Amino acid sequence: MSRRFNFTGRTKILRENVRAIVEQRDGGLFCNIDLMLTDYHLRPDALVVIEAERGRVLRLRHESGKAGVASSDWKRGSEFDISSMGDPEDIRFRVLVVEPQTCRLLAVAEGIQACNNEDSQVPQRSLLPIRMEDLAGGVWELEMGDTPTLILDSGLGTKQELKSSPILFAILPGVIRAILVNLAHEHGISSDDEVALGEEDDSGMWLSLGVKWAGDPLPNTGTYVDIDDWAQKATIGFCREKKLRNRLANFMSEEE
Repeated sequence: MSRRFNFTGRTKILRENVRAIVEQRDGGLFCNIDLMLTDYHLRPDALVVIEAERGRVLRLRHESGKAGVASSDWKRGSEFDISSMGDPEDIRFRVLVVEPQTCRLLAVAEGIQACNNEDSQVPQRSLLPIRMEDLAGGVWELEMGDTPTLILDSGLGTKQELKSSPILFAILPGVIRAILVNLAHEHGISSDDEVALGEEDDSGMWLSLGVKWAGDPLPNTGTYVDIDDWAQKATIGFCREKKLRNRLANFMSEEE
């Protein structure tokens, strides 16, 4: 489906009103999105669209029927085959409720994580997802989206191998610093204060961690120098907390 949506005047669907359930079976990966739409007063013929995404590169879209008549019960979504996304790690979902004729977006829920089944809790996920790609001789790149994503060159090994590799430990300080600088600048120039420290979204969590690691609040001035200095202090604090220097030194001694 190639239709484009008009995002003007959208209503935010609360995460507590969305239930994403992912199931692995028969070698495939399948998702159902259940919705509680009672409080949103949506027109019954509005189209419900589900998007599965990992970073900015992998995205699948699925039409999940009509919003229907609002009731106090969960609206069960149609099954969505997301096998082409690969493993279920760090897949996020968006729910778009769209006016059928104009494609005007009536309501949206973003950044939805999935459960394994209806009774389970949301599984723990990485705050820094890793994706493997051919970087044409590069080592790593950082993709800043709703969730910062670390891209590693596929020639370095598998993702599982790299998660416990000294290669990852060596590049993490630079990655952490880049994330904090980027988000701190966004926070400083935000006119509507969309990012609040301590919120459940990833930007808020990252900035809260930066404050903890630096031992200082975000700079008030928002200048490049102040933010860079703050991010450097936070990066050092991160290295101390994770004992990265000792871990790298141990790897070096094992190689001798």
